[in-house]
Amino acid sequence: MSKTPLCVMIGPDPQAQGGMASVIKVYVESGLFNNGQVRLLASFSDGSKLHKLITATKALYSYASLLMRGKGKVLHVHVASDASFWRKAVFIWLAVLWRRKIIFHLHSGGFIRFIEALPTWKRYCAFATIRHSDQLLCLSTPAATWLRQVAPLVPLRFWPNPIPAHLFESTNTQRQAAQRAPLLLYLGALLPAKGVEDLLQAFSTLFATNPDARLIMAGSGPALAQLQAQAVTLGVSEQVSFPGWIGPDEKNALLRRARVLALASHTEAQPMVLLEAMACGAAVVSTNVGGIPDLIKHEVHGLLAPAQDAAAFATQLLRVWEDVALHQRLVQAAHIHVAENHHAVQVRNALLSLYITLADGQPGTMRR
Repeated sequence: MSKTPLCVMIGPDPQAQGGMASVIKVYVESGLFNNGQVRLLASFSDGSKLHKLITATKALYSYASLLMRGKGKVLHVHVASDASFWRKAVFIWLAVLWRRKIIFHLHSGGFIRFIEALPTWKRYCAFATIRHSDQLLCLSTPAATWLRQVAPLVPLRFWPNPIPAHLFESTNTQRQAAQRAPLLLYLGALLPAKGVEDLLQAFSTLFATNPDARLIMAGSGPALAQLQAQAVTLGVSEQVSFPGWIGPDEKNALLRRARVLALASHTEAQPMVLLEAMACGAAVVSTNVGGIPDLIKHEVHGLLAPAQDAAAFATQLLRVWEDVALHQRLVQAAHIHVAENHHAVQVRNALLSLYITLADGQPGTMRR
């Protein structure tokens, strides 16, 4: 590791659960941290409250130590809602005091609601924190619109989530729908906000027409017991499995087997699982919330339906399930789109270029 990192990145432990950790893990695998130009400090990890506190404290101590030794011209913070934001705010204000350049990288699809629900004084503090950034990165049009209102003087860019190079390498990623298992796949937390009940209801409609269909809902969360009971009520308990969280190898294998990847979320930013499915050749059916319409053009890269409308979601599932030509057209277009815009090597190189630009103080950055 170089003793003089150009940039210090603050984010979750790459081995933690969640979409932001998945992004960090891809950056690790792409070699972003290999040559010492970028140093990763994990400020969050899975485990007990005490373990999380220790992780955050160690990251803060390490960053303060780097600052005192004159290291790290750029701070890159990956931010979500709630504790994630306030934890990163401490790093941001340290960087402000030491006159470092700051990249505020917003991931959370629910961040706007989080800020708007704050008491007035906390909201003021949050706005002040964001406005001290030198570059805003975001994943969706709604987030971009809101950030431009909150911090109109700070340059803003849409930023693609990176997808590992190895997902594009399989020769089987674009197999015909008829060659794929009759498998509908969901990967993610089992939470009401993820639309998991709507998805299960839509699957029951799909199953009524296609009795060979199966659904895997891989993940964990408080909605598990309710979903299991709902599957019994709908008469599809034998066709639905809940394997819990699965590892990356099993996940990638399922994405290459599944006919369709479904996401019925009520709010999202730029879901990694959709990008991974598009790279692996699974057709995508999703709700049209948050940054998803920026990522997927309806009837070009996938099929979209309104949130909290199980009937509309089922209609789109049936279309792509039964129309092999449509399935193949969507899969091919999606694969090309992701390869051109989200390949990990391209995103890594663009990020390094951004760090150099900010560190050199070139036009397009500003400090209030």
